[in-house]
Amino acid sequence: MINYACRHFQAAKPCLFNKMDGSECPSCQHVSEYRERILFIKLDAIGDVLRSASLLPAIAQQHIAPFIVWLTREEAADLVRMIRHVDEVITLSEEGLARIAAGAWDRVYSLSNDLTSASLATLAAGGGAPVGFYMQSGVIHPSNSAATNWLQMATFDRLKRTNRQSYQKLMLDIIGRPNDPVPPPALEVDHSLQQAAAARLAELFGGRPRSRIAVNIGAGGRWPKKMLNAEQIHRYARQLQQRADVDIVLVGGAAETEKAVAIAALCTGDARVRAALTGHSLPEFVALLTQVDALLCGDTLALHIAAALGLPTVAVFGPTSSAEIFDFDGLITKVWTDELDCLVCYGDCQKQKNCMSLLKITALVDRTIEQLKRAQQARASTRPGSPGAPH
Repeated sequence: MINYACRHFQAAKPCLFNKMDGSECPSCQHVSEYRERILFIKLDAIGDVLRSASLLPAIAQQHIAPFIVWLTREEAADLVRMIRHVDEVITLSEEGLARIAAGAWDRVYSLSNDLTSASLATLAAGGGAPVGFYMQSGVIHPSNSAATNWLQMATFDRLKRTNRQSYQKLMLDIIGRPNDPVPPPALEVDHSLQQAAAARLAELFGGRPRSRIAVNIGAGGRWPKKMLNAEQIHRYARQLQQRADVDIVLVGGAAETEKAVAIAALCTGDARVRAALTGHSLPEFVALLTQVDALLCGDTLALHIAAALGLPTVAVFGPTSSAEIFDFDGLITKVWTDELDCLVCYGDCQKQKNCMSLLKITALVDRTIEQLKRAQQARASTRPGSPGAPH
């Protein structure tokens, strides 16, 4: 009676549709059978995890009715569950290791050139050949020439700095789809979370309708100079508000609390600058960004969420590669200083004049206003009766 090949089958509990309408396998109208079992391994920083979601449509096209399982770390699991095309999320744990060992995978993709991911891919493939990176005689190996290219870029700074291809294009080459377009990651955001985010911002800013600009104030601990400091963000907010009637939402997680307090102190008395940090909840952070019109950020998770949401963004770059970030036809505007030749250093230098301090705030404001116009044009095009609006 059980359809084991249905992607909705849960084993330890009834499936969603059995709970909703009492459906059972022999007569179920919701059946979705799969033919191939695919394991996708991505354990990196959460931003890298999300940008890898752009690869899933190409992977799906390479297989017949695939069931795609994503192996990731616990801190990224909630976000991965929001990604379209992902049928199951397995976290890196004792239970997860048992699952991947017994998965009987038709294909394993492991596109990160770290030893842990390559080792897991080798175990999961069970003697087969993972796509990307695997272990042989205790040493990491690339599966093809494109993977060799990526491994060499990681090994030699010279190649990393001279690269002009986006991360997604490099990865599509590894999986054998070099000519495929690069779609943005696809996230499905719970409507109730969006409503809660809208209510929170309405409470912070009152009922007056203004455009809203989010500033993701964090940079992460690894490369602190991936984002402006508190004083620069204050000057950005002040100059932007002199030129546009906007509310400015300071966004980030629990790690940004101290920085948010510092910015608020500099903006004392300005009711149009408010912090709306979301603690440790990634789904709440995503939902909050659905309620703003444009974003200023560094090369962080927020950048990749913005791409998934179609949110016009101004992104600043310094220690990391701007070339690796796909701009999605101008949705992401990339900004860096042209006064230094040491960009893409992947470090945290102590120079007084550095890749962030040399950024011109006026230029960032100009770019933000351009992106705000893009958002306004997008809204206008979706109004009933306008060209391009759905009928």
